[in-house]
Amino acid sequence: MASKLPRIPPDRDLSIDAVRALCLPVVVLLHALQMGISGDPLRASNALAHWQPLVWITWVGMIMPTFFIAGGFAGITTWRRLRASGGTAGEYLRIRALRLARPVLPAMLAVLAVLGVLALCGVDPEFLRTFAFRLAEPLWFIAVYAICTAFVPLMAKLHRLAAWPTYFGLAGAAVAVDLLSRFAGLPIAALNWLFVWLFVQQLGFGVRDGWYAKRPRWLLVALAAVAYGLMCVAVFGLGYSPDMLVNLNPPTVLLLLLGLAQVYLFTLLQPVIRAVVRRRRVLLIVGALGVFGMTIYLWHTVAMGVVVGIQLAVGLPFPEPLTGVWWLTRVPWILAIAAVIAALCPLVARIERLWPKERPGPMRLWAAILATALLVVAVGWVLTQGYLAPGTAGAVIALAAAIAWLTAGRPARR
Repeated sequence: MASKLPRIPPDRDLSIDAVRALCLPVVVLLHALQMGISGDPLRASNALAHWQPLVWITWVGMIMPTFFIAGGFAGITTWRRLRASGGTAGEYLRIRALRLARPVLPAMLAVLAVLGVLALCGVDPEFLRTFAFRLAEPLWFIAVYAICTAFVPLMAKLHRLAAWPTYFGLAGAAVAVDLLSRFAGLPIAALNWLFVWLFVQQLGFGVRDGWYAKRPRWLLVALAAVAYGLMCVAVFGLGYSPDMLVNLNPPTVLLLLLGLAQVYLFTLLQPVIRAVVRRRRVLLIVGALGVFGMTIYLWHTVAMGVVVGIQLAVGLPFPEPLTGVWWLTRVPWILAIAAVIAALCPLVARIERLWPKERPGPMRLWAAILATALLVVAVGWVLTQGYLAPGTAGAVIALAAAIAWLTAGRPARR
């Protein structure tokens, strides 16, 4: 007799879980393909930096906006549920920041351990430096997502009181930053790490309230076409790079437009996605990717370090990126990384169960904000400087302090 499907909460949308589960392997696959190791002496680089087909693939394959849309959906759902039960913004920030910070610390320590073993085995220090810098790059998502999550209570209030002014205000700010940094030379482009991703997160609020699902399908198609059309204007008329990975750092208005296109296309596909994900096997896969999602994202860098270490120990060659041999070896390379991740997932789950429970009671908003800021600074340092830069030990200690503070939850209101 077939077992029943797990109980699904009434406010949970399986289409959101499905796209997050689908996007995760895409991101990990891209990171794995980007890791290029070659030369004599060996150096690590972005293997796909000069692969021209990737430029146009990113117009569809750059799915980070969908991640933030899904994050906005989940964030406002959690906040509304917490607020309805009498919870505070400080409590919300504490919960969300802990969910991000706790998985990051052991993953960072594991990367440092792998690099330490490679160093003890006599691996070239300059190769380790370039390799360590590449391994730190996925941390950008943690830092930016933590910032956007911290704004959810405020942005949810603005969404409730003045939704359209909020959308237009964020979009206008993103456009202004782009124009002033690009054409006036002002060093303010980094501000769009906030404006662009807050706008895309806000789109997830609209998905949660069913805004787009109420529109006729022809209008959604037209709006997606307009968004892509404006992207073409920016690329071919204003000189923006057609590579969405280039437009990711720092974010430009092209990612804002891509987020709009993706939210319309996602809404069109939602009925089909919901129908497919309710099939038992699909639901089990989606559920597994949901449970181990953060582990897969954070620990795939550890897996790459392990696989590279094995290659060096065995003496396997590192082909020149983008050559025929390199493409052929990507299959065993990706399979080896997947095998290490599969072995790590249950081990990491056991480690994460050792975290102490949060001390009961609310946490003041200012304290939660400061602890979240400490998390962002710690992760941001490793992201921008690499794992082997001076100050990494301080960043790890700061991250541990942020976790301890959020776990203790003090000071709180009486």
